[in-house]
Amino acid sequence: MLKQKAKIALGWSALDQAIQQGLLFAISVTLARLVAPETYGTVALLQFFTGIAGVFVDGGLSSALIQKNDTTHTDESTVFWFNLAAGALLGIVLFACAPWISRFYGIPVLLPITRLYSLQFFLAACNSVQNTLYSKHLDFKTPLKIATATTLVSAAIGIYLAWKGCQIWALVAQSMAAAILQTVLIWTLSSWRPALTFSPASFRTLFRYSGYLFLSSLLDSVYQRCYTLIIGKIYGVRDLGIYNRADATKQLPTSVLTGILSKVAFPLFSQAAGDLPQLRRGFRLSIRAVMFLNIPIMLGVAVVSEPLILTLFGPVWASAVPLLQILAIGSVLWPLHVLNLSVLKALGHSNKFFKVELIKKSVGLTLVVIGSLYGMQGMALAVVISSVFSFTFNAYYNGKLLDYGAWRQIVDFSPALLCGCLMAVVVITTARFLHFAPLLQLLTLTSIGAASYFVFASLFRVTELSDAIRLTRISMAQGRL
Repeated sequence: MLKQKAKIALGWSALDQAIQQGLLFAISVTLARLVAPETYGTVALLQFFTGIAGVFVDGGLSSALIQKNDTTHTDESTVFWFNLAAGALLGIVLFACAPWISRFYGIPVLLPITRLYSLQFFLAACNSVQNTLYSKHLDFKTPLKIATATTLVSAAIGIYLAWKGCQIWALVAQSMAAAILQTVLIWTLSSWRPALTFSPASFRTLFRYSGYLFLSSLLDSVYQRCYTLIIGKIYGVRDLGIYNRADATKQLPTSVLTGILSKVAFPLFSQAAGDLPQLRRGFRLSIRAVMFLNIPIMLGVAVVSEPLILTLFGPVWASAVPLLQILAIGSVLWPLHVLNLSVLKALGHSNKFFKVELIKKSVGLTLVVIGSLYGMQGMALAVVISSVFSFTFNAYYNGKLLDYGAWRQIVDFSPALLCGCLMAVVVITTARFLHFAPLLQLLTLTSIGAASYFVFASLFRVTELSDAIRLTRISMAQGRL
């Protein structure tokens, strides 16, 4: 039964991520040709503040609802009212802080933009429990419909305004339209409604688990967005826009895989938490199959970054090429972070989860600050170093709990890593003899890279090849349901 649910969940989640990320990327390409880098950078300045405030809206309680198998309607209602109160409070705080944020960066337009964005926290809080229950019940079909409609409508608004020359307000309108429409659709399609009750006992029980996750999420939010604060303040909004574009381009392939993993892995691992051998087998299969796909994708992005940026965004974004090369290499290990942490959460070890996050984020923040002394490329390199360091700590407790630590994980995905490195050598060597236009060069190198990777995988008889093909077939079959 669990296996069948996993297949269905994987199929819909894969379809969801493929459609959403494909649409978002197409939209970002269109907007990047209509909106200047400094405009993107100005909006990106708010990611640090909105990201931190967003953590307070949820408080980690949604993860507690997923991890706890016997939740009641009272539990769900308690989380809803807490999130709603937190969202309203944080929205008010951000609204009040808007003048300070505007003065901090010396950009007057941030004042009205920040105040508009403050409304999104209340809207996000309205949806948090429904979204959590969709994930808990492995229902990704309904969220797919909601997200697709939301993305298309908000994109149409943003692109139209950008075409009319509205620049920064096009991006703001797109974001606000998406938040409002998502709220309306979720409350229309979801049958869940909160009860007029708040249980202190339920809150204490859930927060006992989620408190550490809240602190972990707060640390992660600060770390993931600290570059916006540093680059925006030290180097300016144009450089921030360039860095943000490189980071967003890198995130397209990783977000598809990690989006599937974060939605499916945690609920499934939670259901298998009582059977450690089964959990370990599922954990190993996930790592081997996902890394087989992620390694060539990210190494491929790194080696074709120049024709990729020039083809998609144009010469004005050329400065993003070296940043994308570095960040893509750093994302090779990203699925391992998601899977290792999902296992810890599923087993109920939120305290260990927090310890891991505290250590690696402290080191990561230190590296980013040091890297900022050497420019944006220094910061990007710091992210790569931090990724390698973080993987070791993410896998530490799973080595103790499941006898499947960092070294055994590396051994499992090392065949795929070898094939990926050989593929990268082939592509780099071929690129030296090509002098085509960026689009033709991109298509040629991508085709050569994909073909060489699968040739090497076949020659070395990498078993993950059959696993990946099987998972792809499952995803396609379930996507047609």
